Amino acid sequence: MKALNARFTLSSLSLALLLASTAAQAVDDNPAATATIKAAPNGGQPHTLQVQLDQKGEWSVVPSSTVKMRFQYTHQWSQQPSKPWARIYVGEAKIPKNGEMHFEKSQMFDLGAAQVKAASGYLNANLPFKLLVSDGIPGADIALYCGFEKNNRLKQGKGLNQVLRQGFNVKLDVPLKMAGFYQLGGGPNTSRPASSHQYHLWDKSAPVTIQCLGNPTIADKVAPPKGPQGLAAQFQVTSVELVAQPAKFKGVCPAEVNLKATIKGVGGGEIKYWLEEVGGKGAALQMTSNLPGKVGEATQRVLNQKVTIKPDAQPPQQGIGGFKANTQGQGTLVKRSYRLHVLAPNKQQSSKVEVEVLCTSTLNVQPGGSGKLQVAPVEPPKPGLQIKAPQPQPEPPKPKLQLKANEPQPPKPELKLQAPQAQPEPPKPVLQIKAPQPQPEPPKPTLQLQSNPQ
Repeated sequence: MKALNARFTLSSLSLALLLASTAAQAVDDNPAATATIKAAPNGGQPHTLQVQLDQKGEWSVVPSSTVKMRFQYTHQWSQQPSKPWARIYVGEAKIPKNGEMHFEKSQMFDLGAAQVKAASGYLNANLPFKLLVSDGIPGADIALYCGFEKNNRLKQGKGLNQVLRQGFNVKLDVPLKMAGFYQLGGGPNTSRPASSHQYHLWDKSAPVTIQCLGNPTIADKVAPPKGPQGLAAQFQVTSVELVAQPAKFKGVCPAEVNLKATIKGVGGGEIKYWLEEVGGKGAALQMTSNLPGKVGEATQRVLNQKVTIKPDAQPPQQGIGGFKANTQGQGTLVKRSYRLHVLAPNKQQSSKVEVEVLCTSTLNVQPGGSGKLQVAPVEPPKPGLQIKAPQPQPEPPKPKLQLKANEPQPPKPELKLQAPQAQPEPPKPVLQIKAPQPQPEPPKPTLQLQSNPQ
């Protein structure tokens, strides 16, 4: 008994049980025990292993190679045994010795007298996968089981994307055995001499499941699906990028800025999106477009949306030639932020884009214009007219011509200043001064004085 407890071999058991029954419930010529054993996995001991895909689409990542197993055994006795004992063997015997294959110690689980006499019980076991399967191919290579099954499914007509996306399970049956020993008779209250008996449950197995886990992201990257729309990896948008052209501008307002959106996806179909002015009050309507492409192929679409930027409405001011006077020196700085949102076939959004416009002068517009986002995708002609109408405004020639027309006005004051210059004409006063010069003629009084001496 002690020797058998230390090591148990397949050949010795066969000789010892030569006369034993080969049925699942086995007894000798003087039966007293009816026993059963079966796998009973639960949440804590699930009898499973997991294998994950690597970035190349191969099942090669094995988080753990230890299988957690759980078994249930039962005993029913027709006679009260003495010195009962049993042993459970899990997996394959792999230690060669003297032409026989022996089990490792970790594969053998002993049941004491109380456990064997009980009606039922459970055994939990944690075993390396390599001890559960026979040597050879694939043997102890857990990932290789997934590789073989993948090839089998591809031969059956499954698509690679579907296989990698959904994954699958590989089920194995590992050997499960139980052998027991007991004595009958030989006690003080029986006339029967003591006899040793044994039983075994030899043709049993326990399931072990290898879960070859799928990964949709890796599947779509390694093997984009090629098949009817609606299979795995349906049409979807993967990224959205938004840029402003130009992002900074200086000049006459309203200014026109183009927002360029690059939408990337897999497959082709209709997309629904809307352009948001972040923090703005302008309405943004939902718009639609299409990504051209075949199912499973990488696709890209560039969308352009023009927006008009202008300062917020100010009180009406008088201006010259259709321009408002700019009283801020360097101009009015207008800042706006935009973001593109994709709603269908799936939700994606771009990062926020900043736009800065320095309005050096502003065309007269009706009060209430705020430079908010103006889009009307349902009626394309209207946005086109609204956007094209401000285009002639950046033409500086008209303001320049109008300003130049006002410049010749200063000559009028100059003519008025020249008119008073005629006042300093001294000729007339000179003539008046020269006229009195004949008064100092003294000859006449001299003639009068000479007439008195007579």
